[in-house]
Amino acid sequence: MAGKADTARKTKKAGKEAKEPKVKTKEKTIKRPAHLQITKLASVAGSLPTAGLTTPIVEATISTQPTETHLPISLKVVSGGQLTTGPIVFSSDSSQFYLAKDNSVSAYNVQNGEMLQNFSVHRDSGLQRAAIKKIVAAEDHRVYTFSADHKARLWDARTGDLVCVWDIGACADFVEADPSKSGRFFCAMRRKRQRAGAQKKYVVCRVELKGEPNGVEPVHVERQELFRASNVAGLSVRADGQWVAAFAKFRVHVAFVGDANVKCHVWGMEERVSAIAFHPREPVLAVGDWRGRIVFWFCVDEHAASSEDRPIVRSTHHWHAHRVNAIAFSGDSLMLSGGEEGVLVLWQLDTETRDYLPRLGSDIVGISPSPDHMRYAITLRDNTIRIVSAVDRSLVSLLQGLKFAERAGRARGARELDSDPFTTGLVVHPATHALVLNGEPGRLQVFNHANDRHLASIEVAAYNRVGSGSQPHVDLVQFSSDGAWMATIDSRRTDATNGLMSVTTSYLKFWRLDPTSQTYTLVTRIDAPHAGGVHSISFQPCHRRNALLCVSTGRDRLFRVWELQSVLGAGPNERFVWACRATCGYRNVQPTAAAFSSDGSTLAVAFGGAVTLWDPAVCARPVGVLVASADTPQLKGVAFVGASSFVAAWSDERLDVWNMLTGSVWWTLAMPIQSVYVHPRSSLLAVAAYQVPGSSTASVMVLSPSSPTPLLAIQHPSGVEAVALVPTATKLGRSHPNSEHAKPDPLDSNTLVVLTPSGLISVYGAHVDSKNKVVPSVQGRRMESSAFKDIFGMQKPVAAEAPILANAQVRATMRLVRSAVQSSYVNAPFHVLPPVKSLYTQFVTAQLLPVADVSAESEDAATSDVEMDVDESQPEPVWAESIDFFASMRRGFKAN
Repeated sequence: MAGKADTARKTKKAGKEAKEPKVKTKEKTIKRPAHLQITKLASVAGSLPTAGLTTPIVEATISTQPTETHLPISLKVVSGGQLTTGPIVFSSDSSQFYLAKDNSVSAYNVQNGEMLQNFSVHRDSGLQRAAIKKIVAAEDHRVYTFSADHKARLWDARTGDLVCVWDIGACADFVEADPSKSGRFFCAMRRKRQRAGAQKKYVVCRVELKGEPNGVEPVHVERQELFRASNVAGLSVRADGQWVAAFAKFRVHVAFVGDANVKCHVWGMEERVSAIAFHPREPVLAVGDWRGRIVFWFCVDEHAASSEDRPIVRSTHHWHAHRVNAIAFSGDSLMLSGGEEGVLVLWQLDTETRDYLPRLGSDIVGISPSPDHMRYAITLRDNTIRIVSAVDRSLVSLLQGLKFAERAGRARGARELDSDPFTTGLVVHPATHALVLNGEPGRLQVFNHANDRHLASIEVAAYNRVGSGSQPHVDLVQFSSDGAWMATIDSRRTDATNGLMSVTTSYLKFWRLDPTSQTYTLVTRIDAPHAGGVHSISFQPCHRRNALLCVSTGRDRLFRVWELQSVLGAGPNERFVWACRATCGYRNVQPTAAAFSSDGSTLAVAFGGAVTLWDPAVCARPVGVLVASADTPQLKGVAFVGASSFVAAWSDERLDVWNMLTGSVWWTLAMPIQSVYVHPRSSLLAVAAYQVPGSSTASVMVLSPSSPTPLLAIQHPSGVEAVALVPTATKLGRSHPNSEHAKPDPLDSNTLVVLTPSGLISVYGAHVDSKNKVVPSVQGRRMESSAFKDIFGMQKPVAAEAPILANAQVRATMRLVRSAVQSSYVNAPFHVLPPVKSLYTQFVTAQLLPVADVSAESEDAATSDVEMDVDESQPEPVWAESIDFFASMRRGFKAN
């Protein structure tokens, strides 16, 4: 009996402990409710229903709470990405051009660079295997795409619909269309079955796509093998479709394919070949090498096709100092070339003269003349595309991509990230809601993720681009809550004696926004704010004018509080400077992160695995210390969650959310943390984590600080680099219209932004149609091209008439405003007034009211005192804000 009693007591005690779990710390034991357990995503996401994506561009799985009554979210926009993977492709009428971004194709307007359409390979094929290798434009705004999943697809670029699919049997790394016949292509493919020690790994084939368009099942493909090569780095086809050339390293393969018997010749060069192109009319093959030479080979004729031992007649054109990256012909007498100099060279072959288009900003990697020969598309290495007029060399449109995508592509090739690390993360500008992140060396890029547009480039640190000196790098950037101030940390990294990259000098800079030019100007520069480098910077929320603090944490085991001070007068001549107000440390431990509360009264600083709380006005000693457990790893971030009573602290292994009212850990997420973004105003957190360390699949969650259950969970198989919650201009209204007890939607006034390691930005928000429709402002606009318009410019569009305001109150207020403006002429000095005759008619007409308006206002006055039952569930009129604005103006006029 005693044993049974002991067993019962142990069972009861175990049940009690299971009901109220304890978290042991070094100083005391903290209890938390049983329903707030340590949660793993695998158990949470597994119980959530899955909603498929409506836009099949990024392979992801979206999950929401089972009790949620909101409409499912969808992938709204996929922006960013690397634009310069190859030369761009013009449409047949030269009004559009097409770009490949991983597994999607984007169509842009030539005149203004606006995106018109976006269509992609179905996500069931997989993101990596369905990457598009080549785009070929066809007639009637149709586009052929060749993907890594061994498929060729035909698309309607106007609607984004898939027309037909062909299985070509292998991955085509290089594709060129046969100009002599539609639907025929020359492809350089890797051989599937190779014997051990086989030297020829590539096969060049002629592929003809046939069959009735069905859009679902692959149809018949005719493929003819032409020749084999050990390697292929580029492909070119003559305008008559009878000659094909391929090059790799020091060899050039030239094949005559005009009849059944294919004759292939292989020639070697003294220098390594970098580019080739056929002349459209003459029997010439232009070959560019690494020494900057362009050699004309006169080998494309009937005699060369029949004789193998015939010597080649060559002529050399040499201007480039470095290797030639691109060669193209426009017409019969103009050749275009470009390379590492960043200069477009235009060769007049008839007169043997040259013209130049210099200072393009980066290396030229591709040149594409338009079919009508009126424009040139220049692809630059820094993820920029320039459309230049062939008439006057002026810039027609400019398309700048995400600099991070260009850096990611370069890092994948060089496998080196230490020289240019991604340290700023995704920072949201408070005023414009644009993304701010690392750009070119020493610069920050401001990018509009919703419209896929580059907005600005902020030069933080200047340097000499000529020479082999160290390049500056922007480590951190933060903005004040109103966007009026910006703080940056930039440093220079040099090679140490042991070969590792080390930070030698760092600078803390404070910038002020100029309201006139809308640019940031440098106010204060502080050299070496912390010995060894800076971990983080953070602004205090603005509540009083000219009373602003900023905190920085460094590797010198100290954090410093910087204060904004006024030094010269007041008004427009007022000058500001930032000075150090306090320097503090804690137990000789490095501070890794710091954050202010929403009201600015509390400062949280992470020291090792502890979160210390300080009074920013005093900073004498910490007023409190939060320690989750004795074995808590070193924290890398801390933040107050909006205006709530919760504080989030995270490391590489876990995320802890503290409740300041109880002083305890409210919940913990034990997963490898990649990125955390805490919304500055809403009580929301966006977390990117990996379920298994080293896995390529990342989980993105949107959570509330009060519960560990995700409000939203998304699986990204391609990984995640950073996440952010970006406020929207207006509420999206995602709540279900048939729900009577709808909960607040986490994405009702925000969008979830996910940056992948490849540089793609996925924007999740309100449910939209699966197809990205054409931009309304460009859809109905005809972009006709002619020499007359290129010389004299496009005709300016006629402004549309302003809509008639139907509300009587708004019309009356507008008349009052016009009367007040016109009455200012009467109150002006008499010697500057025009004659009374010219003012009389206009003034009197403005004071008189039409009969319809008088009757409408009388009815409004008669019913103004009658109380009415207002249905609050009805949507507010679109002109409600305008009425409030005009009402305030009316009161101001009456007061005067």
